Amino acid sequence: MDPLQGNQQGISAPGGTENEKPEMDVRVSNDRLTAYLTVEVKQPDQILTYQEVIDFIKSKGIVFGICEDSIRDFCEKKKYFLELPCARGLAPIDEEDADMEYLFQTDRNGMPVEREDGTVDFRDLGLVQNVKQGDVLCRIIPPQKGKDGMDLFNKPIPHKKGRMPKFPSGKNTVISENGLELSAAIDGCIEYKNMILNVNETFIVRGNVDSSSGNVDFLGSVIVQGDVMEGFIVKAGGDITIRGMVEGATLSAGGSISITNGVNGMHGGKITAEENIRAKYFQNAVLSCQGDVFADVIMNSEVNAGHSIILRGPNARIMGGKCSAGKQIYANYIGTESYVKTDICLDSTELTRILAGAAANAQEISELNQKIIESQQKIDTLKTQIDTVNRAILAGNKSEKMNLLIQALTQQQQQAESGIKDYQGKIEKIRQTPQDSTADYSIVGIKIIYTGTKIMIGSYAMPLANDYSNSKFYIEKGQITAGPVLPSDRLSM
Repeated sequence: MDPLQGNQQGISAPGGTENEKPEMDVRVSNDRLTAYLTVEVKQPDQILTYQEVIDFIKSKGIVFGICEDSIRDFCEKKKYFLELPCARGLAPIDEEDADMEYLFQTDRNGMPVEREDGTVDFRDLGLVQNVKQGDVLCRIIPPQKGKDGMDLFNKPIPHKKGRMPKFPSGKNTVISENGLELSAAIDGCIEYKNMILNVNETFIVRGNVDSSSGNVDFLGSVIVQGDVMEGFIVKAGGDITIRGMVEGATLSAGGSISITNGVNGMHGGKITAEENIRAKYFQNAVLSCQGDVFADVIMNSEVNAGHSIILRGPNARIMGGKCSAGKQIYANYIGTESYVKTDICLDSTELTRILAGAAANAQEISELNQKIIESQQKIDTLKTQIDTVNRAILAGNKSEKMNLLIQALTQQQQQAESGIKDYQGKIEKIRQTPQDSTADYSIVGIKIIYTGTKIMIGSYAMPLANDYSNSKFYIEKGQITAGPVLPSDRLSM
């Protein structure tokens, strides 16, 4: 008979005579973890021994967790009227459910960021959460391990496993080999929506950068589908694309900046890029880049481009302010008819090196030419002295001393002539040695460069006292030179 089945019906000792022992019965709980002993005495003063109880319990298959002390006390004190818990199993310890720890802000409420002094920055709403490749986004905290139990019949009772949460993994995320961490697969920003976690290479502002979005600081590329308003900042480790316009804002990009409309700097803010900057127009703006600046109009702005400033389109005009480029400035119109001060400058380390090299070569050639002149003068003097000595010899003043003097003067003349040939050879070598050309370093005005414009190339300066039409300014022979714009100088529109 199954022990449990017997327990539910009660387990009794056979009875009958006056000498029979008290009747014992064992009831086992449904979870098989507790056994209860009941005793029915048949006669007064009947005695039940500890060993009899132990033997009875074990005869029913109960071998684990027998409460020996309780049984001994029960028998010694004859507590037969009580139901005695005579055996207790070991209950399993179940695991709790694992926890998910989020290492980013799951609720972006757009609250201003608090400064160290306790004030808040209402332009910094902290909406962009940057992450680097390998950063842990969330992790599972496993529960304490459970422990199996043991029932009264010495059979193990398995513990229940805790539930493991599922990662909110999306694009550009990766789960660790042990399954406990979710990390970023790329550099980017966090997008957490509808329990899906993505790491995006591009952060998109679906509207204006203003008080509703706050400043944007992202290590990838940024796209603003509206305008960037006065006083706000957009920083990007990659490119910045503005679908609207920029007004008195600060933009900083590790790549290029492209603005569909234009920029009104409003004498505030600044635009900087490691590569190129492009907009329809720049007005009262300050901008700097390592590459090229492209626009249709630049007005009263301070522009610094590491390579070139290229203005195209129907206007292609620079009016007022200062534009400085490393290699070329190209426009239809430069300056204004009203003589507004406009500074146009070419300045770069490479240009400085080329001009310094050209100046050094010119100096060296000048010094060699001077030596040639001095040597020729010496030759002329020697020839005169030789003629004088020869005339004296013809006049009868012939002597060994005269012969030696003639020989010495002739030798000096030959040395001077040889020196001239050596100097001429050095000059020719300098002229034939390939030199970096300054021809590509130019300021081009396809239509008009107006009076009042100041042309600066390297350390050379040339204020214009007249209008120049279809002209190109460049360095030639150590000075700024104006020449016509050739077909090869024109950029394709």
